[in-house]
Amino acid sequence: MKPAPRLLTATLTLASLLPATPATAARTFLTASLPNSAAQSGPTAAAEREQGHTLLRRGNAAEALVHLERALDLYQSSGDRAGEAATHDLLGELYERQGRYDVSLSHYNAALQLFGRGTAGKDEKDEKKRQRIDAFNYKLTLAKAGQMLYRTGRLADARKAYESMKVDKPDTGALGKAKRAGPLGIGLGVGRSSDNRGVEIGAPALGALGSAKLQYDHYRHAMMYAAQELGLGRLDYQSRRLEDARGHFDNVLDVTHGDLPLLGKLGQTRRYRVAARTSLGDTSLLEGKLEEAAKLYEEAAEGAEKDKRPDLMWPAQRGLARALWLRAAEEKDEKKAVKKRLEALAAYRAALRSVESLRQGGVRADEARTTFLSTTRVVFEEAAGALAEMAMADAGYGDGQLAGKALEYAAEGLQVVEQGRARSLLDMLGEAGARITEGIPPDLLKKRQENLEKQQEVARLLTGIRLTGSDESAKDLEAEADRLQLDYESVENSIQLKSPRYAALTLARPLALADIQRQVLDDETALVEYALGDSASYLWAVTRGGAALYRLAGRPVVEQEALRAREQILPASLRRPLVTTASHEEEARGLTVASAPDSTWDAAAFAAASHRLYQTALGPAAKFVGTRRLLVVPEGALSYFPFEAFVTAPGGADFSELQYLVKSNEVAYAPSASVVAALRQQARTNEGTGSVLVVADPVFNSTDPRAARVAAAAAQATLSPGLSTAVSDVAKVRLDSVSGAAKLRRLAGTREEAEQIKGLAGAAGLGADVWLDLDASESNASTRDLRGYRVIHFATHGLLDAERPQFTGLVLSLVGNGAGSDGFLRTDEVFNLRLGSPLVMLSACETGLGKERRGEGVIGLTRAFMYAGAPSVGVTLWSVSDRSTAELMSDFYRRLLAREAQAPPGALRAARLGMIADKRRSAPYYWAPFVLVGDWR
Repeated sequence: MKPAPRLLTATLTLASLLPATPATAARTFLTASLPNSAAQSGPTAAAEREQGHTLLRRGNAAEALVHLERALDLYQSSGDRAGEAATHDLLGELYERQGRYDVSLSHYNAALQLFGRGTAGKDEKDEKKRQRIDAFNYKLTLAKAGQMLYRTGRLADARKAYESMKVDKPDTGALGKAKRAGPLGIGLGVGRSSDNRGVEIGAPALGALGSAKLQYDHYRHAMMYAAQELGLGRLDYQSRRLEDARGHFDNVLDVTHGDLPLLGKLGQTRRYRVAARTSLGDTSLLEGKLEEAAKLYEEAAEGAEKDKRPDLMWPAQRGLARALWLRAAEEKDEKKAVKKRLEALAAYRAALRSVESLRQGGVRADEARTTFLSTTRVVFEEAAGALAEMAMADAGYGDGQLAGKALEYAAEGLQVVEQGRARSLLDMLGEAGARITEGIPPDLLKKRQENLEKQQEVARLLTGIRLTGSDESAKDLEAEADRLQLDYESVENSIQLKSPRYAALTLARPLALADIQRQVLDDETALVEYALGDSASYLWAVTRGGAALYRLAGRPVVEQEALRAREQILPASLRRPLVTTASHEEEARGLTVASAPDSTWDAAAFAAASHRLYQTALGPAAKFVGTRRLLVVPEGALSYFPFEAFVTAPGGADFSELQYLVKSNEVAYAPSASVVAALRQQARTNEGTGSVLVVADPVFNSTDPRAARVAAAAAQATLSPGLSTAVSDVAKVRLDSVSGAAKLRRLAGTREEAEQIKGLAGAAGLGADVWLDLDASESNASTRDLRGYRVIHFATHGLLDAERPQFTGLVLSLVGNGAGSDGFLRTDEVFNLRLGSPLVMLSACETGLGKERRGEGVIGLTRAFMYAGAPSVGVTLWSVSDRSTAELMSDFYRRLLAREAQAPPGALRAARLGMIADKRRSAPYYWAPFVLVGDWR
């Protein structure tokens, strides 16, 4: 692809909210016909662009990229600036979806240059109209480019962006006069806004209110102004310039209030109106004006409820809950304080109901993720924390064991945490544009896809870039958007009725505490589940006979200690690079020093860091859980530290002699306790057989000699946007931008690993299949029948992306892929595999801990395999050396596949204890990376 030219004019940023289109604010689609100049380049360029556009709407970024790059080359060759700008816009959207904001910015900048120079070409007849359209597109594209700058932390440019947009305030007074004059009244003042060339944006100042064209132009102008003011307000809010922020939010209300003709009743207008009121509430809250904040939040929530928009309700309801909770803390009268806290809980419960009514995957669900700065995650976090505090206040804290009203609050808090984990997964899938198809009737799947594409097209017409004049009615388009949303919900309800497995995934029905005790736990197992909060975290410990609740340090402390302990297991000097250059191509998988002795590590330093984390995260509940098996539901950075490696007693300088938790407790992990119950129900109707499949040593590079088996065209290694993003996050280097011939390192040692597992299966009287080289492919994994396997072992690069968990996945052969396959089996694609009830083992995973250090990288991937049929998934939290992996896996599979087989957690624990006893491999680096997630039985 030709590099996108750098923007010469000032490119500045829109920080947070733009006119909404699917997936992000102000994302644009371009399916309307191009102007006459587009036809000059022939149908091929337009066809390529439209094919890329269609694939992008369906979430297939890898295929879309190929077509859009072709279209860009053709448009550039023909000199068609309009088509070139449109294609850059789509490429900008593609990379924005992938989280590659810098690459997205380069494409938006290129489109911005083209719109700034004008795209009219030789079409002189429409020159004046084209200038108006170019001017609007210029500002909208400037806003989108600025949004990318905002997301990369260049906040100073954000302010310059809004200030340089110079979108004048619509004359709402004239609008009122037009309303009184009737539908054909004169005097619709839309104001003027000029770019650097002085070109007018929007419709003329005079015209008939009944004109669809005039209404449409005024609508778009007003939305651009609202976006500008809301963005400036939020920047001022972040800078604590609260009076200035309030002025900008008031400006948004001025141009969106409900009694304006046309504008006041439209969906996007209502969205901005509620967002402005909620933002005003945030401003008052920061000023300590709690009563005023509560009133503003209530008004925002009432408006959203009247419009039947739960996507707009939950932020206002959450704000109201915060205001009431803080008000209770100020109250000196204890009875009044209790009353305020109960009112806050009621508001949190209302916010949770609103969140749960949002549909995953719909356009409005996308809007909900981009309209407000906060995310649905905070509602669950704060509500669970409030309920935990109520429980401990009632219990007097004590030793953490609960009864009576305290137990009721704690049980509700645990249910909220479980509910939040389910919602977090749905949000992640929504961010990925995932389309789960397995288990859904084809006719309903088709109806849903067609509906979503229509919704996206309507959103584009309302708010996106346009290259031709049009006479659409904003009112009619809004009505069509509402109708399509209702149809979408009807189709979604039908899907959930026809597919119980899909319904269990998308309709969060978390188990109550009593159900967890009865359906999930046994007498030998205790649940430990975490909720991390900014100022305090909470640990629920549950056995069949009781429950306890503990307050822990806040998220920053817990995560910092988890990272320090992990660094002691995996020193930076010994981490193996994920990518390689030609000069290092032959290095073996694993440590830079392949068989580093235990003296490489400082056992005393590790013991101190691990024991400190144990005391912080699990120590308070140690007496309550005893030596039971632990079912751990972790969060954040705790998801990337194996609890088995906790050192439970201080002291010690020899790795083999340390008091590890694995010596006293068997450990298993789960996305949530509710998922374990669902897995058991699923397994009863989804029985597998006894053979083993190993997928190992894929071909990652076209220079690999094994690539010679395929034709030259197919031998080109695929580098999809998602894979490139994941490698960037995990390895902190980009394969497509690093100097030299950087590429993914071959895992040659996995070939021996595969043969060893095959031999163990044969010794146990089981069949075994091994897919190596080009056969270790995504197309084989997604199209061949995998339902007969008892164990499926993937020995390849797994990328656990904590920064953008939607790009977590397995790297299979990148060479010789067929259509629709890029070799990167992402989490959303794993959902659509067809498995029996196997144990799935994922060897050689690498973890990239982003700034947020979210746990969804691990949980999302394992949950996807569980949906596909696997009751238990083993995953490595870092990629280990070949020799130690062979030893650990050999012992594990020997126990697992024996005639008197052990359950996976017991087999893995025994293998670990054996390696600890062997002083050559007693450092946790060797035995601790594999964790088992799911049903331990």
